[in-house]
Amino acid sequence: MTPTLHYRLRDVDEHTLLACDPPGGVRVVEAFGDVALADHIAIVVPGNGHHLGNYFTDRGPVSPRARGEQVLRMMTALASDERVAVVVWVGYRTPAGMASAFSNSYAREGADDLARLTHYLPRSAHLTLIGHSYGSAVCGLALPTARVDDCVAVGSAGMGVQHRDQLGVATRLWAAQTESDWIRFFPHGRIGRLGLGRPPLHPAMRATRFGTGDITGHCGYYTEGSESLRNIARIAVGRYDDVTPAGTAVPSAAPIENTADATAFVAVQA
Repeated sequence: MTPTLHYRLRDVDEHTLLACDPPGGVRVVEAFGDVALADHIAIVVPGNGHHLGNYFTDRGPVSPRARGEQVLRMMTALASDERVAVVVWVGYRTPAGMASAFSNSYAREGADDLARLTHYLPRSAHLTLIGHSYGSAVCGLALPTARVDDCVAVGSAGMGVQHRDQLGVATRLWAAQTESDWIRFFPHGRIGRLGLGRPPLHPAMRATRFGTGDITGHCGYYTEGSESLRNIARIAVGRYDDVTPAGTAVPSAAPIENTADATAFVAVQA
């Protein structure tokens, strides 16, 4: 049985951590920005293959830390008059590969710890869960007991459940999937410990689908300057009327520069 995560803000080697397993463990939760005072907090939940062993050494554009910083920069650019923060939550034992991703055990084991994080964070903050790929199943299973305003699922294989009411009624559900994302071929449904349930874009899940611009594939949803990233950040700062629906032809804009205001919010630079 995986031990319960205990959340506490602390600075370790220039990183702001909320939780971390001892050496040899797999879980790590890092904060970017001042979560204690933030008006809006986005919680980024990655999918397969991420763990404490590669979390700080992987500096590629699809690493959880890089994605967290990209979300923070865009949130800051869109809501420069408000305080924003991002938590990168690798707080579960992620599947190592495609075969193990058919099991929902990893998501079920992590869901309670993810839900508990939402109650640890300031009650005054607007909270958004952002789950990519397998991470969206962890988000879905956490929602019934979590305190979350919005849940964003991108490139989702399934939300861990079969029906919308199993996600609770207090959270707005948003979803995006590119036409070229191979995840659309992932088998749907759930039988016992196998399967990740229905994807968020199934009609029964009643998610609001948003546009991704010109990104392609399974790993491009956080691409710098993309309409996908802008829409994720718009949801995370509560700019719902600005979210563009799927099918809207919006080209990617130039990447957001690291302004002084944005830099001030970024606790750690990759």
